[in-house]
Amino acid sequence: MVFSSYFNKIPYVIMWHIAKHRKRLINCVAYCAEPLDYFILAPVINYLDRPCVFVAKNRETANFLKKRGYSPLKMPVFPETVLMARHSAWKFPVKSIHRFGFRHGPYHFKTFTSPKNYHAFTLFFLTSPTEEKEAREVGIKNGVAIGYPKLDPAFDGTWTQSEGTRESPLEIFRRKTFPNNHNPILLFSATWDKSGMSAINLWYHRLTELTHDFKVCVTLHPWMSKKIYDTIQKMSDVYLVSQDNLLPVMLLADLTISDTSSIIGEFIALDKRIITFKSHEAPRKPKELEDILQKAGYGVETFEELKKVLLTYLSGDDPYQESRRELRDMMFCNLGTAGKKAAEIINKYL
Repeated sequence: MVFSSYFNKIPYVIMWHIAKHRKRLINCVAYCAEPLDYFILAPVINYLDRPCVFVAKNRETANFLKKRGYSPLKMPVFPETVLMARHSAWKFPVKSIHRFGFRHGPYHFKTFTSPKNYHAFTLFFLTSPTEEKEAREVGIKNGVAIGYPKLDPAFDGTWTQSEGTRESPLEIFRRKTFPNNHNPILLFSATWDKSGMSAINLWYHRLTELTHDFKVCVTLHPWMSKKIYDTIQKMSDVYLVSQDNLLPVMLLADLTISDTSSIIGEFIALDKRIITFKSHEAPRKPKELEDILQKAGYGVETFEELKKVLLTYLSGDDPYQESRRELRDMMFCNLGTAGKKAAEIINKYL
């Protein structure tokens, strides 16, 4: 628990009970710490029986939600039910509040934190029955497998379905974002550069070596160092992906190049080719992650090795497709309907 929560708890509890007495509790809120959280929670909210109001942690997230047509609230708020994709249950320290937690990345690409962080929730939603089983083995008793709602639009036709003779939203996005591009699309991603599991220092300054033969796209962890962000942003031939555009870019990409970022899990779900930079041991790196990466795609150690692998991997058969599909079945359930599945459970508490 965050230290400041000890000072906030008593005032919050008092104000929550006053709001309850006056019948002013909000039925349901969705707490968004970052724009990413919106994309995880929105597919759930669409199926709830009652309205759910967004709450923004900061100005950046509030502005993001306003641009999408919402009027987000700011803390403190006093709900009966709260949804979140963070371990921030301490912000709502009343036992009577129904608190539902979601993964902000698919599967556990980092080790589980303390079970007490999960037990602070009424239920904590996980991405597969395998993950639910593994959670129980480490003492997490309230985990429920529903899938990964963020990927629902990739499978339910939101992006790929066309009406009549009109282009699909994905084709419209391709035409407007990558006009006249006939090269394979690469999506580089990296976990936080201070995590001990990032490989971004191997490639962020060398991307222009690939832009002649490939359309190079990059998605960065929101906490990435400013030096790295600014360097990539200045590369005119490199497309820096925002959270708004990440899913369609993933759908269009021919391959992702990453390290231990959980975006690898999303490419596994999408059944797309993967190359990873080999990483060292780190405190929150799961023991089984190395096995997952070896089954997902090629592993390289240097940028020079990456360039050699790219020439052959995209032009030939994919030797990792079968093992990657096995990983997909282990890591995910309800692809395309995870949000609906979670909402069916939450509706019982509303």
